[in-house]
Amino acid sequence: MDVEEYFYLLLHPRPAYVIGSGVVGEKVNFMAASWVTPVAEEPPRVAVAIDVESLTHELILKHSEFTVNVLPLSMVDVIYGVGSVSGRDVDKVEKFGLKVLKGREVRAPVLEDALGVLECRVAAKVESEDTTLFVGDVLAAYAKEGFFDPRRGWDPKKATIPLHNWGRGFYGLGRFVMAKR
Repeated sequence: MDVEEYFYLLLHPRPAYVIGSGVVGEKVNFMAASWVTPVAEEPPRVAVAIDVESLTHELILKHSEFTVNVLPLSMVDVIYGVGSVSGRDVDKVEKFGLKVLKGREVRAPVLEDALGVLECRVAAKVESEDTTLFVGDVLAAYAKEGFFDPRRGWDPKKATIPLHNWGRGFYGLGRFVMAKR
C-alpha cells in the first residue's frame, strides 16, 4: 500500500501538546501540535513544526518564545478545539475558557491546567515550505506535583497523556477517546 500522501500518519499516534505563543498582557494564542520532539540534552532543546500561515508562527517569529503545555486526556476537547480554529478569527482563551499565566522565564503564555510545561526561547529555525521547525532552548521545565517522577516520567495512574492518531481521534494508554464537535 502506497501512503506517501499521508506519510506522517506512519509516525502516529504521537503525544498531543498545546503550544503557547505571543506575550501575556498583549496578544496570545494557543494551538495543538503533535510534531514536537526533544532534540538535545546539552543544552536542553526541543523542536516544534509550525504551519507558516498560522498565527502561532507569526507570534513565535515576532517574540522568539513559545511554551509546550502538556494537558491531560480529560482536556482532549480543548486540545482539539485550539487546533481546529484560527487565532486570527477567534480569541481561543475566551472561546475555550482557558486560564492563562505568564511563563516563569518567558513572556509567552502557559496554561494553568497543564500537567507539565516547557518554556522555550528560539535558538534556530529550519524552513520547510509549509512549516518552520522552531528549535527552542528549554529555559524552564516543570510538572504538577504527584504526576511526574524525574526517574520514571509520567505516572500513568495519575496522568494520562493524550496521543493524537488522526482528526478527532486520540488514545490514552489503551483508551480511545473522540473529541466532541
